[in-house]
Amino acid sequence: MPFTLDDVLAATVVITALRVFAPDARHLTRRLLRAGVRVGADELLKGGHPADTAPSLTAASKDEGAR
Repeated sequence: MPFTLDDVLAATVVITALRVFAPDARHLTRRLLRAGVRVGADELLKGGHPADTAPSLTAASKDEGAR
């Protein structure tokens, strides 16, 4: 099955789009990951871990085990 001119042009368009937008996508991904790490580190330093503020699940499981 030979490639037609339309197939070659479509492949060229896709390859060009990937080459143009790949660096931007990589930069955006790295930027979002850095922001997530900063937010996570801030939360850990504040002591704002969800387990510290949520009701204790271990106490509920101990009560169920005692029954």
